[in-house]
Amino acid sequence: MKHHATRIALMLACCALGAAAWAAREASPFAGPGFHPRGSWSGFEDHEQELGSAVAKAILEVAPTKARELDFTGRERQLGHGVATVIRTLNVDSPYQHETNDALVKMTLNYIQFAKDHDMVEEMIDHDLRTEMPMLRANGRRVAESGDIDIALMAVTERTACFYQLVEEVRRAPHQVSYRSPYGTVLRMTRQLGQHTLTEKEIHEIYTVPRLRRQAEQLGVEFEVTPWRDDGWITITVKPRART
Repeated sequence: MKHHATRIALMLACCALGAAAWAAREASPFAGPGFHPRGSWSGFEDHEQELGSAVAKAILEVAPTKARELDFTGRERQLGHGVATVIRTLNVDSPYQHETNDALVKMTLNYIQFAKDHDMVEEMIDHDLRTEMPMLRANGRRVAESGDIDIALMAVTERTACFYQLVEEVRRAPHQVSYRSPYGTVLRMTRQLGQHTLTEKEIHEIYTVPRLRRQAEQLGVEFEVTPWRDDGWITITVKPRART
Protein backbone atom coordinates (compact mmCIF):
# COMPACT_ATOMS: atom_id res chain seq x y z
CA MET A 1 0.00 0.00 0.00
CA LYS A 2 2.83 2.41 0.86
CA HIS A 3 4.59 1.75 -2.47
CA HIS A 4 1.27 2.19 -4.28
CA ALA A 5 0.56 5.51 -2.56
CA THR A 6 4.07 6.74 -3.27
CA ARG A 7 3.82 5.80 -6.95
CA ILE A 8 0.45 7.58 -7.34
CA ALA A 9 1.80 10.68 -5.64
CA LEU A 10 4.90 10.74 -7.83
CA MET A 11 2.86 10.27 -11.01
CA LEU A 12 0.55 13.13 -10.10
CA ALA A 13 3.48 15.34 -9.22
CA CYS A 14 5.23 14.57 -12.50
CA CYS A 15 2.08 15.39 -14.46
CA ALA A 16 1.80 18.72 -12.68
CA LEU A 17 5.38 19.53 -13.59
CA GLY A 18 5.16 18.41 -17.21
CA ALA A 19 4.59 21.85 -18.69
CA ALA A 20 7.43 23.33 -16.69
CA ALA A 21 9.74 20.54 -17.80
CA TRP A 22 8.93 21.17 -21.46
CA ALA A 23 9.55 24.91 -21.17
CA ALA A 24 12.79 24.41 -19.27
CA ARG A 25 14.02 21.88 -21.79
CA GLU A 26 13.37 24.24 -24.70
CA ALA A 27 15.37 26.91 -22.88
CA SER A 28 18.20 24.49 -22.11
CA PRO A 29 21.69 25.43 -23.31
CA PHE A 30 21.77 22.04 -25.01
CA ALA A 31 18.95 23.05 -27.34
CA GLY A 32 19.83 24.71 -30.61
CA PRO A 33 19.44 24.63 -34.39
CA GLY A 34 19.55 21.08 -35.67
CA PHE A 35 19.77 19.62 -32.17
CA HIS A 36 16.69 18.13 -30.57
CA PRO A 37 17.15 17.22 -26.91
CA ARG A 38 13.91 15.21 -26.80
CA GLY A 39 14.61 12.06 -24.84
CA SER A 40 18.19 13.15 -24.13
CA TRP A 41 17.78 15.87 -21.53
CA SER A 42 15.20 16.51 -18.85
CA GLY A 43 15.44 20.29 -19.08
CA PHE A 44 16.31 20.39 -15.38
CA GLU A 45 20.07 19.96 -15.71
CA ASP A 46 21.72 21.77 -12.76
CA HIS A 47 18.23 22.49 -11.37
CA GLU A 48 17.58 19.16 -9.67
CA GLN A 49 17.29 20.81 -6.25
CA GLU A 50 14.46 23.06 -7.43
CA LEU A 51 12.75 20.18 -9.21
CA GLY A 52 13.00 17.97 -6.15
CA SER A 53 11.64 20.69 -3.88
CA ALA A 54 8.63 21.23 -6.15
CA VAL A 55 7.93 17.50 -6.42
CA ALA A 56 8.35 16.98 -2.67
CA LYS A 57 5.81 19.73 -2.01
CA ALA A 58 3.38 18.28 -4.57
CA ILE A 59 3.68 14.81 -3.05
CA LEU A 60 2.69 16.08 0.38
CA GLU A 61 -0.22 18.03 -1.09
CA VAL A 62 -1.76 15.08 -2.96
CA ALA A 63 -0.69 12.23 -0.65
CA PRO A 64 -3.68 10.20 0.60
CA THR A 65 -1.88 9.81 3.94
CA LYS A 66 0.87 11.81 5.63
CA ALA A 67 3.22 8.85 5.89
CA ARG A 68 6.84 9.42 6.83
CA GLU A 69 7.94 7.74 3.60
CA LEU A 70 6.31 10.54 1.61
CA ASP A 71 8.25 13.33 3.31
CA PHE A 72 11.39 14.07 1.29
CA THR A 73 12.62 16.95 3.43
CA GLY A 74 16.41 16.99 3.18
CA ARG A 75 16.35 14.67 0.15
CA GLU A 76 15.09 17.14 -2.43
CA ARG A 77 18.16 16.96 -4.68
CA GLN A 78 18.10 13.16 -4.69
CA LEU A 79 14.40 13.23 -5.53
CA GLY A 80 15.04 15.79 -8.27
CA HIS A 81 17.65 13.57 -9.91
CA GLY A 82 15.22 10.65 -9.80
CA VAL A 83 12.34 12.61 -11.34
CA ALA A 84 14.67 14.08 -14.00
CA THR A 85 15.63 10.54 -15.00
CA VAL A 86 11.95 9.59 -15.26
CA ILE A 87 11.32 12.63 -17.50
CA ARG A 88 14.25 11.71 -19.74
CA THR A 89 13.16 8.09 -19.99
CA LEU A 90 9.49 8.72 -20.73
CA ASN A 91 10.41 11.28 -23.40
CA VAL A 92 12.07 8.53 -25.44
CA ASP A 93 9.31 7.35 -27.78
CA SER A 94 11.38 6.16 -30.74
CA PRO A 95 11.71 3.44 -31.89
CA TYR A 96 9.22 2.57 -29.11
CA GLN A 97 7.78 4.24 -26.03
CA HIS A 98 10.23 3.64 -23.22
CA GLU A 99 9.04 2.80 -19.72
CA THR A 100 10.80 3.61 -16.48
CA ASN A 101 12.00 0.01 -16.14
CA ASP A 102 13.56 -0.06 -19.63
CA ALA A 103 17.23 -0.54 -18.67
CA LEU A 104 16.45 -3.20 -16.06
CA VAL A 105 14.24 -5.09 -18.52
CA LYS A 106 16.99 -5.10 -21.16
CA MET A 107 19.65 -6.28 -18.72
CA THR A 108 17.38 -9.06 -17.47
CA LEU A 109 16.56 -10.15 -21.02
CA ASN A 110 20.26 -10.24 -21.94
CA TYR A 111 20.96 -12.32 -18.83
CA ILE A 112 18.24 -14.87 -19.61
CA GLN A 113 19.05 -14.95 -23.35
CA PHE A 114 22.72 -15.70 -22.63
CA ALA A 115 21.75 -18.53 -20.28
CA LYS A 116 19.35 -19.99 -22.83
CA ASP A 117 21.86 -19.79 -25.68
CA HIS A 118 24.48 -21.64 -23.63
CA ASP A 119 22.16 -24.22 -22.00
CA MET A 120 22.77 -22.62 -18.61
CA VAL A 121 19.25 -21.73 -17.46
CA GLU A 122 19.40 -24.10 -14.50
CA GLU A 123 22.84 -22.76 -13.55
CA MET A 124 21.48 -19.22 -13.84
CA ILE A 125 18.69 -19.98 -11.37
CA ASP A 126 21.21 -21.69 -9.07
CA HIS A 127 23.29 -18.50 -9.17
CA ASP A 128 20.24 -16.36 -8.42
CA LEU A 129 19.41 -18.47 -5.39
CA ARG A 130 22.98 -18.34 -4.08
CA THR A 131 23.06 -14.54 -4.21
CA GLU A 132 19.60 -14.32 -2.60
CA MET A 133 20.29 -16.88 0.12
CA PRO A 134 20.93 -14.45 3.02
CA MET A 135 17.60 -12.73 2.35
CA LEU A 136 15.75 -16.01 1.79
CA ARG A 137 17.08 -17.60 4.97
CA ALA A 138 16.32 -14.55 7.10
CA ASN A 139 12.75 -14.34 5.84
CA GLY A 140 12.35 -18.10 6.08
CA ARG A 141 13.15 -17.82 9.79
CA ARG A 142 10.59 -15.05 10.18
CA VAL A 143 7.94 -17.21 8.51
CA ALA A 144 8.77 -20.16 10.77
CA GLU A 145 8.75 -18.04 13.94
CA SER A 146 5.58 -16.07 13.19
CA GLY A 147 3.56 -18.45 11.04
CA ASP A 148 2.85 -15.51 8.71
CA ILE A 149 3.25 -16.90 5.20
CA ASP A 150 2.71 -13.47 3.64
CA ILE A 151 6.23 -12.56 4.77
CA ALA A 152 7.49 -14.99 2.14
CA LEU A 153 5.39 -13.46 -0.63
CA MET A 154 6.44 -9.92 0.30
CA ALA A 155 10.09 -10.98 0.41
CA VAL A 156 10.12 -11.75 -3.32
CA THR A 157 7.77 -8.96 -4.42
CA GLU A 158 6.81 -5.80 -2.52
CA ARG A 159 9.85 -5.61 -0.23
CA THR A 160 12.53 -5.92 -2.89
CA ALA A 161 13.47 -3.26 -5.43
CA CYS A 162 14.43 -6.10 -7.79
CA PHE A 163 10.67 -6.65 -8.18
CA TYR A 164 9.03 -3.24 -7.90
CA GLN A 165 11.60 -1.47 -10.07
CA LEU A 166 11.18 -4.14 -12.77
CA VAL A 167 7.38 -4.47 -12.65
CA GLU A 168 5.14 -1.46 -13.24
CA GLU A 169 1.61 -2.89 -12.95
CA VAL A 170 0.75 -4.70 -9.72
CA ARG A 171 -2.49 -5.85 -8.10
CA ARG A 172 -2.81 -7.11 -4.54
CA ALA A 173 -5.22 -9.50 -2.83
CA PRO A 174 -5.07 -11.63 0.33
CA HIS A 175 -2.09 -14.01 -0.01
CA GLN A 176 -1.68 -12.96 -3.65
CA VAL A 177 0.32 -10.59 -5.81
CA SER A 178 -0.53 -10.23 -9.51
CA TYR A 179 1.58 -8.33 -12.00
CA ARG A 180 1.91 -7.82 -15.71
CA SER A 181 5.03 -9.34 -17.26
CA PRO A 182 7.41 -6.42 -17.89
CA TYR A 183 9.20 -7.80 -20.95
CA GLY A 184 6.67 -7.41 -23.77
CA THR A 185 7.33 -3.82 -24.84
CA VAL A 186 11.07 -4.33 -25.27
CA LEU A 187 10.78 -7.81 -26.77
CA ARG A 188 8.46 -6.61 -29.53
CA MET A 189 11.31 -4.43 -30.76
CA THR A 190 14.38 -6.54 -29.94
CA ARG A 191 12.96 -9.71 -31.48
CA GLN A 192 12.48 -7.81 -34.75
CA LEU A 193 16.10 -6.67 -34.59
CA GLY A 194 17.39 -10.15 -33.79
CA GLN A 195 18.73 -9.13 -30.39
CA HIS A 196 16.58 -11.64 -28.52
CA THR A 197 14.75 -14.82 -29.52
CA LEU A 198 12.96 -15.24 -26.19
CA THR A 199 9.21 -14.91 -25.80
CA GLU A 200 7.40 -13.82 -22.66
CA LYS A 201 5.77 -17.25 -22.41
CA GLU A 202 9.17 -18.91 -22.60
CA ILE A 203 10.61 -16.63 -19.90
CA HIS A 204 7.65 -17.47 -17.68
CA GLU A 205 8.10 -21.21 -18.13
CA ILE A 206 11.88 -21.60 -18.04
CA TYR A 207 12.77 -18.85 -15.56
CA THR A 208 9.98 -17.15 -13.62
CA VAL A 209 8.09 -20.23 -12.41
CA PRO A 210 11.11 -22.46 -11.62
CA ARG A 211 12.85 -19.60 -9.80
CA LEU A 212 9.79 -18.80 -7.68
CA ARG A 213 9.41 -22.45 -6.73
CA ARG A 214 13.04 -22.64 -5.67
CA GLN A 215 12.62 -19.46 -3.63
CA ALA A 216 9.54 -20.91 -1.95
CA GLU A 217 11.51 -23.97 -0.86
CA GLN A 218 13.98 -21.77 0.99
CA LEU A 219 11.21 -19.65 2.51
CA GLY A 220 9.32 -22.67 3.85
CA VAL A 221 6.14 -22.09 1.82
CA GLU A 222 4.64 -22.96 -1.53
CA PHE A 223 4.13 -20.48 -4.37
CA GLU A 224 1.35 -21.31 -6.80
CA VAL A 225 2.02 -19.48 -10.07
CA THR A 226 -0.59 -19.17 -12.81
CA PRO A 227 0.20 -20.56 -16.27
CA TRP A 228 1.12 -18.04 -18.95
CA ARG A 229 -1.77 -15.91 -20.18
CA ASP A 230 -1.82 -13.89 -23.39
CA ASP A 231 -2.61 -10.68 -21.49
CA GLY A 232 0.67 -11.06 -19.61
CA TRP A 233 -0.83 -11.09 -16.12
CA ILE A 234 0.84 -13.44 -13.64
CA THR A 235 -0.53 -14.28 -10.18
CA ILE A 236 1.57 -15.64 -7.33
CA THR A 237 -0.38 -17.20 -4.46
CA VAL A 238 1.40 -18.15 -1.25
CA LYS A 239 0.29 -21.26 0.63
CA PRO A 240 1.58 -23.15 3.66
CA ARG A 241 3.97 -25.92 2.74
CA ALA A 242 2.18 -29.25 2.59
CA ARG A 243 2.98 -31.54 5.51
CA THR A 244 4.73 -34.75 4.53
